[in-house]
Amino acid sequence: MTILLLTQLHACPAVSCDASDEVLRKQRAVLCNSLVQSHTQWCGDEWQNGTASKDWPNQAIYMQNLLSTLGSTTTCLNSTYARQTVGWINDSMGNASIAGNFMWTWLIFQVQYYDMPRLPGTRIESPDTLGRKCWAMAYLTQAWPRLITSLLPRLTDAGLAIPVFNSSYSEAMPLTMGLCQKVVCNCFVNASYDPSRSGHCQGAWDRFHYLGFDREGIKPGRLDVKFVWHQHC
Repeated sequence: MTILLLTQLHACPAVSCDASDEVLRKQRAVLCNSLVQSHTQWCGDEWQNGTASKDWPNQAIYMQNLLSTLGSTTTCLNSTYARQTVGWINDSMGNASIAGNFMWTWLIFQVQYYDMPRLPGTRIESPDTLGRKCWAMAYLTQAWPRLITSLLPRLTDAGLAIPVFNSSYSEAMPLTMGLCQKVVCNCFVNASYDPSRSGHCQGAWDRFHYLGFDREGIKPGRLDVKFVWHQHC
């Protein structure tokens, strides 16, 4: 009887790890599908196993979903796949020098939309699309304090860490939140930054705030993300 009980106790964690590994696998596939549409060294062919929106607000949400899962007490961090996933987030997703990955998308690709002025021949974003992008910046920034209270201690307890990802994330938050304020201060004009323009573009401000940021935030399942920028600089 004692041997039987010990066998059952050892079997349960394996079943639990299989279930949580499957959740991680699906979330990784969705994140990869949102970022790429072909084989890459850092996503392989995982993207083929997920279906996702390809826009920046959703890419931010997919990454947060994965981080939240890793920080959950119901997720097994002792499995080979979970530990590999933590390393993948740190190395393949956290290194902004890898073109196309999550941190490159945040720190480089999205940042260039806020160039003042934009380079000749490049796409000019409207105030409302910039508002949608800034919703993602605020979402990532406001979600991080909640995550570090659960995710980082859990990783530490499991002998794991994400220093590269953490460093890049810490760099991206003030940079991109600041760019959102600067584009508002520049009154969304495609010209060199001049904060004296602020407050003279009510229509553009309304599109940024209400048609962009607020409309993104009311979609089902979204966290309560606060609008923090000022119209008058």
